[in-house]
Amino acid sequence: MKKYFIILALFLASCASTQQLSWKTGVSDATIKLPDGAKNLSFLNRVRLTYPYNQTNSTVLNPNIKDVMNGAVNGFRNQIKSQRFLTFFTSSDEFKHTANGTFPSKIGKTEITRVAPGSDVLVSLEMFDQTINDDYTIEIRRVNLGNSTYREVDYYIGKRTVNLKLGWRMYDSKTGELLDEWKQEEKYFYEAESLERIRATNILNSNYKRELTNLGVRYGSLYASRVSPTAHTRSQKFYSDGNDYLKKGISKARAEQWDEAEKIWLQGAQRETKRKKKAMLYHNLAINEERKGDNPKAREYAKLAANQHPIGVETQSIVGF
Repeated sequence: MKKYFIILALFLASCASTQQLSWKTGVSDATIKLPDGAKNLSFLNRVRLTYPYNQTNSTVLNPNIKDVMNGAVNGFRNQIKSQRFLTFFTSSDEFKHTANGTFPSKIGKTEITRVAPGSDVLVSLEMFDQTINDDYTIEIRRVNLGNSTYREVDYYIGKRTVNLKLGWRMYDSKTGELLDEWKQEEKYFYEAESLERIRATNILNSNYKRELTNLGVRYGSLYASRVSPTAHTRSQKFYSDGNDYLKKGISKARAEQWDEAEKIWLQGAQRETKRKKKAMLYHNLAINEERKGDNPKAREYAKLAANQHPIGVETQSIVGF
């Protein structure tokens, strides 16, 4: 019977209001050193696609498509967010340069201040070039018709090749100093095959946008990894409701004011009379000590939580009691 009540209590505890909070456990350096204290960035896209194009050759495709470029911008943005070190501040499209595979002149401090007000660094996509071509070959294959009968069949192999260049720069938004200039270059291709050439072309076309977008995303992600450190985080649940101490404490913790949150939870643990809510406060204190790296203190609070209510058993399992 006692075991039944413990299981029931744990189930009811799982229904209590909780929030998942994260904190940094370490940082891996990037290839490029950021200015001291840099925390946010602005982004600038200077690329203008205005290639001359006449569709006189069906195997030469229009280079004025933005899938690679847009993929690079989104890949950079998403990778920066996933690394959780720098925060996006502003994004703009100015000081355009027609794509031709060369870097334009660097922008000056006045222009940087205009597009990146208040940010620490400015990352700019400044150089771009792409040509896209199709090529077809015929491959003869033997097809088994059964009964030891074979027939030679022509297969059309379509190959779409993208010759690509991208160039990035990073500036110190405060001083205008050029911190990095990097070029990426690749001859990329993908293939499709069919018994009919038109069918091979249709397969190439059906995968076209995805292939180019993914190509751009890969390059944008690579540059983000080059210029931004990576923050390593850990997350754990905290009780967030039940009394004013839990509500106010979680609010401070969400704002990363952990010392204030700890004071509130300690005050609540001293004044709360209901055992379950007292256990919730001790749980939060235990996880907070684990966050700080004080495992013995975390286990002390976990034991206090378990002494108050069965939900503390879970706390003990979290901190490795």
